[in-house]
Amino acid sequence: MTDQQTVHRPQSGEPEQRPLVRVEDLAVSYAAGRRTVPVVRGVSFSVAAGRTLGLVGESGSGKSTVARTLLAHLRAGSRITDGRVLVDGQDVFALSAAGRRALRGGTASVVAQNAGQALTPSMRVGEQVREALRAHGEPDGPDRVAELVRLVRLPDPDTIVRRFPHQLSGGQQQRVAIAMAVAARPRVLVLDEPTTALDVVTQAAVLDLVADLGRELGMAVLLVSHDLGVVSAMADEIAVMRAGEVVEHAATAALFAAPQHEYTRALLAAVPDGRRPEQRRTGGADRPRRDARVPGTVADTAIGSAPPGSPVEPPVERPVVDAQDLVVRYRRGLPAAVDGVSFAIAPRETLAVVGESGSGKSTLATTLAGLVPAESGSFTYDDGTVRGDLREPVAARSQELRRAVQLVFQNADTSLNPRRTVGAAVGRPLRLFTGSSSRARVGELLTQVGLGPEYADRLPAQLSGGQRQRVGIARALAAEPRLVIADEITTALDVQVQAGILALLDDLRRERGLSCLFISHDLAVVRGVADRVAVMTGGRIVEVGPTERVFTGTNHPYTRTLLRATLEPGQTELPDVGDGVQRWRDAPGWTDHGDGHRTRNWEDA
Repeated sequence: MTDQQTVHRPQSGEPEQRPLVRVEDLAVSYAAGRRTVPVVRGVSFSVAAGRTLGLVGESGSGKSTVARTLLAHLRAGSRITDGRVLVDGQDVFALSAAGRRALRGGTASVVAQNAGQALTPSMRVGEQVREALRAHGEPDGPDRVAELVRLVRLPDPDTIVRRFPHQLSGGQQQRVAIAMAVAARPRVLVLDEPTTALDVVTQAAVLDLVADLGRELGMAVLLVSHDLGVVSAMADEIAVMRAGEVVEHAATAALFAAPQHEYTRALLAAVPDGRRPEQRRTGGADRPRRDARVPGTVADTAIGSAPPGSPVEPPVERPVVDAQDLVVRYRRGLPAAVDGVSFAIAPRETLAVVGESGSGKSTLATTLAGLVPAESGSFTYDDGTVRGDLREPVAARSQELRRAVQLVFQNADTSLNPRRTVGAAVGRPLRLFTGSSSRARVGELLTQVGLGPEYADRLPAQLSGGQRQRVGIARALAAEPRLVIADEITTALDVQVQAGILALLDDLRRERGLSCLFISHDLAVVRGVADRVAVMTGGRIVEVGPTERVFTGTNHPYTRTLLRATLEPGQTELPDVGDGVQRWRDAPGWTDHGDGHRTRNWEDA
């Protein structure tokens, strides 16, 4: 152990059990031309039955590489250069091909980050669960499949098994992936960022399920996550990785109470804390947050509009975006994805929209961007220079309106062409909207987002996740927009990279006077960046107001559920979000709590 490492062995009053997982001085390298590049060095830990170890660290720290070795899996070109990995007493890299097949899914199983990509789109859910059972010689009859579906608490098993993956929500897809992973009752479960793309309520339910299964099946669980709130609530111990090494290993409560290594302290400092209202981070340093009510905004004109017939003060400043009774439907005969929504965004204002998967928040963003047409209602843009009808698809919008409203996509990995350089990605909108795409101008934009001209010749695969997201922001800025739509842009990023992206977006917004529609399921992030918050569920806005009023005031029951489900670092218990059944229904009108804070009326269901 080097003097740069701080390793505390967890103390426990319980009798010590034989570990199901033992990693001993593991070192992994990959070939880069004639060089050998180490990615994991001297990693050691153990996990006993019924225990959970959380593995945290920045992107590229080696945590996923270590986790996948428990299933004897290495990416192409990699090799073990030292140490060994023991699972249930077996050296997994000494197993035969047949032994490794029995290990994967039998002794050890993995639940990946994106269940939607892990499931076969052309196979019904029941058949995929049946295939997982069959692969390990388990009974695969309808009763056993239904038993597994019930085990992961999916509703209406008889219906679910006949559906295809695209007919399920993200949380339901993740539950199917868990059912497949535990089909053969494995001794070890690897969770690799299992809740990254889930809203806080679905995340809490999935984590509660995993915790119960771990206890019921007596599994050793290795949890890889960049979400320190998730890790603190799930893990008995935490190992912090940096540059391929474990720099700190301690019991969860001890690590959060008194982190010893400077890198652990830096990680915790980068986490947006939803419990602290008056902070906004930039570049690792705190600076005072702007007041939630920005002078000269439309904070008092209400999202969701005031109750019918009630007086509404005219906005001090004309809104950039104004929607009234907006309805968006993907296909005739389907329920409205956005149902009668009214809202406004003022100049230089950041409006955050939060809600569970399927609430309509991303549909709202894509409609604003012109990717999905509105069915009815009014939806206008007016910044005093450019005016237009936002109900029209992007192809029918004027050049000026397309230039004024730009979208930063959630997943920079899929929104950038892997065969085109960064310079080409940024240069295309420059040519389209300004008629010129000089290398110097591309370099200026890359410099503005914290990269530099030298990145213009790189391909997306040569960048980290945070760097690719910065390229996405530079591409949006190339049009010199007045309104930026940020749709879950930090979802898959580790906390330090996330902090950098949010600081960049905040600086650009202030320097350029941009308005912003910010879509996120991370309420702690929202509290740090938004001027106002709108809460959506079932396609409708149920609460809106200045950020601090929403986080601390009288809330709609759905908002209370969201706030209760939010996991903060250091929280060692999972929140109780109940059975997920909605016990309220909409009632006519709105209640005005003052200062622009309103909640939709409701009654007990």
